[in-house]
Amino acid sequence: MRNHDGVNSYAILAPANALDMPLSPSTSALSNDQRQAAHKKELSRKSAWMWFACGLMGFAPRVWLWWNSIGSYDTLLWAAHAQSIIVLGVARTYQRVPLFNHPPIMGIYAAHSWLWAHADVLRFARYMKLPGLAGEALTVWALWRFAGYRAFVAYAWLPAAILVSAYHGSTDCLCAALVLVAAISFDHEQYFLSGLLWSAALNVKLIPLVLLPVVVLGAPKMRDFIRLAIGLAIGLLSFIPPALTAAHAMYRNMLAYYPVVNNWGISALLNIAGRRPSMHLTFTSVQHWYLTGGRYILLTAVLAVALLSKFRCRLPMTIQAALGSALFLVLAPGFGTQYVVFAAPLLCFVDLKTGMMWGWMSGLFIGHAYWASLMLSYPFQSTLPPDTLYLRPWDC
Repeated sequence: MRNHDGVNSYAILAPANALDMPLSPSTSALSNDQRQAAHKKELSRKSAWMWFACGLMGFAPRVWLWWNSIGSYDTLLWAAHAQSIIVLGVARTYQRVPLFNHPPIMGIYAAHSWLWAHADVLRFARYMKLPGLAGEALTVWALWRFAGYRAFVAYAWLPAAILVSAYHGSTDCLCAALVLVAAISFDHEQYFLSGLLWSAALNVKLIPLVLLPVVVLGAPKMRDFIRLAIGLAIGLLSFIPPALTAAHAMYRNMLAYYPVVNNWGISALLNIAGRRPSMHLTFTSVQHWYLTGGRYILLTAVLAVALLSKFRCRLPMTIQAALGSALFLVLAPGFGTQYVVFAAPLLCFVDLKTGMMWGWMSGLFIGHAYWASLMLSYPFQSTLPPDTLYLRPWDC
């Protein structure tokens, strides 16, 4: 501010040598702290870009496999479903094709993919893998946003996630991604959005049904449960049109469906015991019972997790879902190689070390299975998995 003489009035009030005086110790310290904070922020920004670039490179093998492979036999099974839906429609496909055990939206997408591919199997495989790759993008975004850079990079390079999303030929990675963001939304008290996301996951695959106990019992208040239920109901409207004429067939195909029993989890222990002559008769009957009753043991175990969280330790939904998905992998009466990815995003979110161990060990396992059944031709294709053979209660 200047007076009428053009002289700065603040300069009049200040000592003549004020501009030449050194800064006080407190002011100097504050300036140093600010400089250090700015330096750390700059380093953090550079580090974030390095982590992001490292994680982004994990999509290179996905893109290569996606472009150059047909994948497992599941791709050919999807092609058969797609052709049936084009000719018969979704409802009649449920009735005529017992192997079609997928939600209707995925069947409709497969039919359009077959038309877009002009009956070319390799092009069709590329279209069918796009939902899984989209799920991978959603997963790494959620891990980057809510779990940190390390989880983002670790998941981007998990062999299990790479193989299932870019090679196998299934939609499991999209389902797993939607379960992850649904659980995160639940923990952030976005119950309506969480319900929509849970139902979106069920529109991809019905495996998340095993987590139903933790979802239903997890809402802290009735109004939160109502919001969750409304979101779920809106997302499940897609099941109604085919159910009007094919409800029994949908139940038979999707809920009374069992993949072939493999050496995995509890079934593996029963198989080993059944090979011993002294235990053969006993464990053979147990195996047949577990084929139909194992689902109830699984649901009971997940219910126990939900009750424990509800009345004792109040676990976050992400941890409950991770425990439920791990129980699914151990207790499910059947197993498919693509199932290994169901727990991977949740495990990386809640316990990075465990998630990395699971993703690498299971990835090496299924990688060996794909390699052992690889056909010596291009594009790359494996005759595995043999879980295209299905057992149902009425076949036993």
